Amino acid sequence: MNTVHAAWEQQNLAVDAYEVTLDGSETPEAFAKEEAQLLAAGAQYIVVKTPVNCPALLFGLPKLGYTLVEMVFHVAIRRDAYRVPPEIARFDRGLSVVERTEEADRQRVYARIRSGVFKSDRVSIDPAFTTAQSGTRYANWLRQMLGEGGKLFEVMQKDKPIGFFVIVRVDAQTVDPVLMGLYDEERDRGMGALLHKKTLDTCFLQDCARLASTIVSNNAKVLRVYVNAGATITDTLYTYVKHVPALRPNA
Repeated sequence: MNTVHAAWEQQNLAVDAYEVTLDGSETPEAFAKEEAQLLAAGAQYIVVKTPVNCPALLFGLPKLGYTLVEMVFHVAIRRDAYRVPPEIARFDRGLSVVERTEEADRQRVYARIRSGVFKSDRVSIDPAFTTAQSGTRYANWLRQMLGEGGKLFEVMQKDKPIGFFVIVRVDAQTVDPVLMGLYDEERDRGMGALLHKKTLDTCFLQDCARLASTIVSNNAKVLRVYVNAGATITDTLYTYVKHVPALRPNA
């Protein structure tokens, strides 16, 4: 059992948050003891990740007030296995990728994110949080990654930016396209797959042998893109959340 005090969520979501990862050997009773300590420390929002196929946790955590909100897929693509399906590649016309290093450009991307780019992750779908909080959380996360050496890119359709992505180096052989988003999903329908193609193409322009990333089940379309591009699923987790006390919807 590994517990992290997610202090950064106080600024993002205005809650005292903790993240707990269970390895599957713990019982609900053992976790309940850990939870009691977190509550005594002032926890208001607890996120728990567990391996799949652990019946004791799958049925036990809801009894403790936890809600299953998503499945997390860890995926990897080797350089020599990367392929782009022809039905996607043939539409890659007139698109370019630009790295954004100027602060003014980065601020513009942060503003687009805060306006509500992400709508399907565990925070965006949670009625305890607002769209503005979710956007702030992602903008702050992006700023942190860039401060730690991540690279920010935008995908351009002629002079129009349609989306962004960020690539973080994991180790000498591995990069991670941690975060990406289409700016206007309604108006740019069908561009999501091309955004991911451009992201993966750019990953393999880096000095690396593989990419590794995570995808959540709330955005299953992305998982299909990755699998069709040669990805293997290396691990899966369930994510549960609990609000203590429950926050009012849109508070």
